[in-house]
Amino acid sequence: MDVLLIEDDESFAFSIAEYLADRGYNLTVVREGWKGLDEVPKGYGCILLDLGLPDVDGIQLIPKLREIAALSPIIVLTGRDDANTAVEAMKTGAYDYITKPVDLEELVLTLRRVGDMVSLQDKISYLEAKEEFILIGQSRPLEEIRSLIDKVSPHPTPVFIVGETGVGKEVVARLIHKASGRKGNFVDINCSAIPRDLFEGELFGFKAGSFTGAIKSKKGLAQWADGGTLFFDEVGDLPIELQPKLLRVLERGEVRALGEGKNVKVDVRIIAATNSEPEVMLTGGRLRQDLYFRLSAFLIPIPPLRERKEDIFVLADHFLHEFSQRMRRNIEGFSQEAQDAFLHYPWPGNARELKNMIERGVIMCDGRVIERKHLPLELMHRPKEILSLQEIEKEHISTALKRFQGNISRAAKALQIPRTTLRDKLRDLGIPYKP
Repeated sequence: MDVLLIEDDESFAFSIAEYLADRGYNLTVVREGWKGLDEVPKGYGCILLDLGLPDVDGIQLIPKLREIAALSPIIVLTGRDDANTAVEAMKTGAYDYITKPVDLEELVLTLRRVGDMVSLQDKISYLEAKEEFILIGQSRPLEEIRSLIDKVSPHPTPVFIVGETGVGKEVVARLIHKASGRKGNFVDINCSAIPRDLFEGELFGFKAGSFTGAIKSKKGLAQWADGGTLFFDEVGDLPIELQPKLLRVLERGEVRALGEGKNVKVDVRIIAATNSEPEVMLTGGRLRQDLYFRLSAFLIPIPPLRERKEDIFVLADHFLHEFSQRMRRNIEGFSQEAQDAFLHYPWPGNARELKNMIERGVIMCDGRVIERKHLPLELMHRPKEILSLQEIEKEHISTALKRFQGNISRAAKALQIPRTTLRDKLRDLGIPYKP
């Protein structure tokens, strides 16, 4: 991260520059306030500002810095060890303050926290600026989903989106947020990506001193989403002990940071998503029933791509146009053989898999038409010989088992055969499964 230090003490500035350089930061030092103001437009991830400058009071400089670099957090360095100075600096736009003599380790921790915040802001701004959050397709199920989005968006009702990996659950969530008119951030949380022991602090924040290493208080993702939308992707991976606290957010609009003695109000719209069958999560103890009932007040199921074949070529043409423009290629379409392969492939990765496949095709294609040979062989291979009945049965049962995430009872019900019969066939056909 690039850091600007506005500090008139040369030896102090040198010690900070040396310490930060060893930890991967690029530091630019300016010794006067007005010169610092001229330097700011170059773009910095953070501004360190001494309040006791020779040419201007640092407090007076903060609003001007905020006007020029609204997205660059300002950390005040002050020898004025009194609460009034700190409060005044924060009121005028400073993000944080550190008193002198500066603890360099504390400074690095603060910069890391600032870096996390800037990364989140950049991600939010980037995603909201992109135009890719549209539902592409013309199938009846997609039209029904568009209708559901229109109906639920104006209301604060929780939404539960269910669908396989790659069908576009986040796209639907972002469209709901965009159509809702909510002015706050859209904050997405991948519940399977955050370590279990850090989840509560990330979600609700923490107070300084609440646990080892909590030197400074931190605002949680729920507070970042205040006035906006909080999206829980793969909600079945949310730690079970935190689920009652999420229920409190849903029912009361309150959160409590770690180490705090009272709740604070937040105005967030909750959207959850999963690629698992809700019944499987409930019976497996991954999702509390009371939380599920509250989340599923408005359910939006998204069918897999193999069940809406009319969307395949609409999506394929869209991705072809996108990657052709990006790679400056003049590719006009797909060969008939490639189109036939698209129709017969089961698309286990749905639209995301199709997008990746088209990207590869654009890279591999030297002409104006993407042919079958340009597509991943391991995915697009379809044997030309007639399959035996046993092979057809094996493929069909394997697809059913995958569809229900290995749940024997649900697969047997869908295949309309007894559970014991399905187990026998799995054994006879050599299909792997967990008893």
